[in-house]
Amino acid sequence: MWFNRVLTEWRRLWGSVAFRLTLNYSLLAVGTTAFLLIFAYGKIVDLLQIQFSRQVTLAASRLSAHYESQGLVALQREIEQLLSDQTDIDTEMYLLSTSSGLRLVGNLELIFLEEADEAASPLELLEETTSPILLNVLRQGMPVTGLLTLRQLQDGSTLIVGRDIADMREIQALIGNAVIAATLVALFLVIIGTTIFRRELRHRVQAIRDTALRVGTGELTRRVPDSTEIDEFVQLRYDINYMLDRIETLMTGVQNVSDSIAHNLRTPLARVLGRLEKARTNDNQDPEKLVAAIDAASAEIMELISVSEKLLLIAEAESGLQRQGFSVIALQSLIDDVFELYEPVASESAISLSHRAEAVFVQADADLLASAITNLVDNAFKYAGPGSHIELSATRKNDMACITVRDNGTGVPPEHLDKLGTRFHRLESDAQGFGLGLASVCAIAALHGGRVEFRDAAPGLAVDLLLPNITER
Repeated sequence: MWFNRVLTEWRRLWGSVAFRLTLNYSLLAVGTTAFLLIFAYGKIVDLLQIQFSRQVTLAASRLSAHYESQGLVALQREIEQLLSDQTDIDTEMYLLSTSSGLRLVGNLELIFLEEADEAASPLELLEETTSPILLNVLRQGMPVTGLLTLRQLQDGSTLIVGRDIADMREIQALIGNAVIAATLVALFLVIIGTTIFRRELRHRVQAIRDTALRVGTGELTRRVPDSTEIDEFVQLRYDINYMLDRIETLMTGVQNVSDSIAHNLRTPLARVLGRLEKARTNDNQDPEKLVAAIDAASAEIMELISVSEKLLLIAEAESGLQRQGFSVIALQSLIDDVFELYEPVASESAISLSHRAEAVFVQADADLLASAITNLVDNAFKYAGPGSHIELSATRKNDMACITVRDNGTGVPPEHLDKLGTRFHRLESDAQGFGLGLASVCAIAALHGGRVEFRDAAPGLAVDLLLPNITER
């Protein structure tokens, strides 16, 4: 039962990304540390062995030199003196034997190898190398491991000098235990640190999770609370709150647009339905009246189709979608085309139309930009009236390209200037149209990284369509 609980808890912890990342990086750090410790341990062991080997070699060389200067008897007395001075008595090893193998002096009684090659004796192994080697030996009847070296003297005698490596083994064991203990402590700290980090991270994101849950249930005004702590999640909080503000704005806009559409389309739809119903119930069945009713209904429906197209255009522009790829456009050519299109209409409407354009270039969608300009000209024709003058121009304004449509009509009251460009806003409630023309212009300008400014032309109204200016390539 307890094993299942432990397994369930481990699966829950492993399901946390924070836990896995922290554990993986911590284990990597522990592994690196353990590798460095083991490497250091190996180097220390090598250094100790080299130091012990040097001591054994120096002792053997000193005794060999003593033999060469004073003879075998003096060497025997020297070894006896070394064994009786009570200095390093537990570690020093000596054996002096004649050429026939007779033991003269020393504390080594027998040399043996465990699991050694039967073809090679310990003495032969010592004779094959001048460097000290490790051998299992009997010293005063006790089996020990020693670091031994052999010197052949001139009279055929054999001198073996060694050192018990028990001290070195103790140091190795001490360092090895320290490495193991450090690794275990590090692993324990990894588990503790990983758990703490996971809890801290969960605490940091809890407010974000709560906010997301509340927003998901419909509380669009919910925001991630500000924190007094300055950490990596501060910018995330700002970004999420900005996103939620944007979502709330869009949702509010959708709701307002939906309400406005329902309110503004209800009347024309009711008129279409009324006319068709009247034509259907007409007792006389006059063909001319039926045709007139159908024509009126068709006109209303075409008007509604136009409204739908403008709404789709606004939605497309505001969402950032482009019906065509942007290209470099010369505003002078575009202004000339719009002027040629509206010049006959202006003559028929007794309106004076003029235009002027500088060599200004923008990166834009030609169709969308032409639609925006024609909307501005249509609006000027509609409200300026016969006998007015409309000027269409393209100039540079600071670092922006500026397309201006200006008329000398009655203008717009100051209290309405800030509301121009809002969907379904009209100066008069009974005015013709649905108030979507200027809204589409504003949406197209925003799509191109620009803006629309409305100002009093005294008299009349001037509309500036500002777009980023570029240099022709």
